[in-house]
Amino acid sequence: MFVLTLQAALAASVPDQLQAVAAYRSKRIAKDAPVVPPSAYETAAAGKIATGVEYADGVAAGKGWAVAVSDVGIESLWMAMNAEDQYVGRFDGLTASAVLSGTAHGSPRVLFQSLDLPIVSDRWWVSLEQFNAPLYTQSGGLVWECAWTDATDPARVAGTPWADVAAAGVPVAWSKGAWLLIPLEDGRTVIEYFVWTDPGGRLPAGAATRFASGALDRSVRDLESLARDLAPTSREGFVRPDGRPL
Repeated sequence: MFVLTLQAALAASVPDQLQAVAAYRSKRIAKDAPVVPPSAYETAAAGKIATGVEYADGVAAGKGWAVAVSDVGIESLWMAMNAEDQYVGRFDGLTASAVLSGTAHGSPRVLFQSLDLPIVSDRWWVSLEQFNAPLYTQSGGLVWECAWTDATDPARVAGTPWADVAAAGVPVAWSKGAWLLIPLEDGRTVIEYFVWTDPGGRLPAGAATRFASGALDRSVRDLESLARDLAPTSREGFVRPDGRPL
């Protein structure tokens, strides 16, 4: 009975802690981030991953989002978010993940990734990933954001070890998204994730959104799994959103 009461109390405190940092959301660099309904945070606080899709006028592709409250600490999750060189074999369907330019685990960096898709041609994309240093600083370290914007261009891949991978697939029309982490007082972490992609080629954006939305919770679980494995390892080379060593 005590355990159930404690769990209920912890769940009830999550909305209040999120409200305390709500004013900082206007400082996000992911300006296209969807508006997550309050009910999603209640679901996440109860131990489930909440997912959904938000559509913008005139755009067939929807913004897929996921929210979770994880028992993994924020620093380990941040490491996992920025350890893309370890994503293949850990994130479902990902066949390549490598930094093309910039500093590994740092900001800004340009990232190449490819995804194995059933029936249709594989997709690949290039992203410019950046940390939101001002948001981290102004919130007193309570909001950690890593966002990416589309940088997909065959010229960026030409002459790299990934040129053959790109040649065998189809580039997405565009892609953007972000991870957002908020530490809770009890050591848990709120995870917010969204991805907005037009897959290009002959794959309709609307159908791709419905397909991708089913993978949102798996992406969160995959991140948590990697974070648990990284937790006892060295943090050398990893930095906070403001660039200081983790």
